[in-house]
Amino acid sequence: MDSVNLFIKENISSIGKKIYVTPNIPEKKLNNAIRAFGCEDFYKSILAIYDDTFLGSAKEGIVFTGEKIIHSKYGTFYYSKISSVKYRKDIFEDEKGKLKKEEYILIETKDGEKFKLKEGMVYLDKEKFAEFLNKIISKFTDYREENQLKQLSDMCDDVKIAYMKIIINMTFVDDEKIDNKEMAEIFLLMTRLNLSKEARFKIREYITEISKDKIEPIDKLIEIIKSNSEASHHKSIMISLVKDLCNVYSSTKGTIDEQFDFLQNNKELFEVTDEEINFAIETVKNDYKIFRDDVDDEIIKKNVKELAAKAGAAGVPIAAVYLSGSVVGLSAAGITSGLAALGLGMGMTGGIAVAGILAIMSYKGIKHLTGANELDKYKTKEMMLREIIKQTQKTISLIIDDINYLVQKVNTLIKEEKIQKEKIKKLINMVAQFQGALKNVDNKKNSYRNIVNRIKCPKILDEERLKQLTSDPTKKPLYNFIIVNYQLQKIKNGKEKEVFVLKDEVPTDILEDMGKIFEKIGYFEVSNILKSKTKGKLSDITKGVFKQKGVNNERGLSEECR
Repeated sequence: MDSVNLFIKENISSIGKKIYVTPNIPEKKLNNAIRAFGCEDFYKSILAIYDDTFLGSAKEGIVFTGEKIIHSKYGTFYYSKISSVKYRKDIFEDEKGKLKKEEYILIETKDGEKFKLKEGMVYLDKEKFAEFLNKIISKFTDYREENQLKQLSDMCDDVKIAYMKIIINMTFVDDEKIDNKEMAEIFLLMTRLNLSKEARFKIREYITEISKDKIEPIDKLIEIIKSNSEASHHKSIMISLVKDLCNVYSSTKGTIDEQFDFLQNNKELFEVTDEEINFAIETVKNDYKIFRDDVDDEIIKKNVKELAAKAGAAGVPIAAVYLSGSVVGLSAAGITSGLAALGLGMGMTGGIAVAGILAIMSYKGIKHLTGANELDKYKTKEMMLREIIKQTQKTISLIIDDINYLVQKVNTLIKEEKIQKEKIKKLINMVAQFQGALKNVDNKKNSYRNIVNRIKCPKILDEERLKQLTSDPTKKPLYNFIIVNYQLQKIKNGKEKEVFVLKDEVPTDILEDMGKIFEKIGYFEVSNILKSKTKGKLSDITKGVFKQKGVNNERGLSEECR
């Protein structure tokens, strides 16, 4: 093992209780410790926190980094300056003649200073702690801080290029071609990883030239990733890679499946377990759930909480699978803002989740009671979808750039005296392939726009409310415009009744216009909802009066009254 950072992360949990290892440090604890221990300048290097407080605030205890430990009572100790660590258990008599036991750790520095650590370690096994520190100072000589909160898009181009090439290899080896849907997913991933222009050129060239004879070995590509990234990131990169492989593979198969040959054949090279693969699959499935009509912000919260629980059970940092962003098109930054808006403690400081779920926020008061939060409950979903559309639009622009590059290359070859027919043919095929990918990405963008616009329209229409709000002669065409996009369906909610439900296949532009109409007429405003509910209740009361008097209509009632 060549990294003290990795050693600490993998072994520190054995020395006691109430130890939290990055990236699974609850955000509140992390922030408390950063402030209490003065770690503002190097908080991204924190590997673990031992919380010595009874209530769990993490304002006292020990912070571990790749260079040092910081004890809340005894200060900072650099590994490179420690000469020895000893566990002591002294037995002595107190003033009353009773035998007492005193446990402590004796740290001696290379300068000859001695420190007796006995307080602030209530939940630690002091003997194991001493052994742990001794292994650090005896097995390692290179002590350095490593950024534990780095997302893949912030890593160097060499890592990102090798990562992309592994995925391109997978799309090629199964049938020796890269189809339009696979190409679309490759381009979307390149956008999320924020590849430089030079890096994109290398990827584009690799896609253009790939063949059975020109394919880079997986083991060499993994070695490039490892040699250009910090050891404590390797596991997360590989788990993220498995997630992206599964997603791209499933793009043409229609189902998300981990049992495809490429993954199974290279599982040992990726150094991932079956549990980690299964968790990556669960993440892909969870990401796509966001597009379902019935999934609102509360359901997204619930799904993420369940995913976090599965991550804990599988021993996988949930941050690992989101190292490259979300497979549906969210960048790591998009995940950050989305989860933060949901009230989830997946803060992803610096791009990586510092897990731990906070309490779920709930809507209260009149909005909740009247149903006026019908749009509010989709706010985060809408924000995420708009971020996805933005990323998708950026991908479209990059593909257009690539197509222009290929066309220029074809033109250059045609102008040459010796026309290279095979090269031209290959480039023309690539142009067609890129155009196919462009169409697929554009279809995705339109699909996302459709979902965003559906959010602006009630799934179940309050037809009485719509009638009231469009009762003016000039507004009646708006009622007709909307109602044709709804259909009557029978639902059971205590008793069976018919309601107007939004049709599945409504064009995106129509949905957008409907959303504007609902907003303009005030369909979701609290006052209009209350009017509608009040009128509904009065109508029910009136019907009851009709029934009691044996009258069938309002006109009959007026005649009875006369």
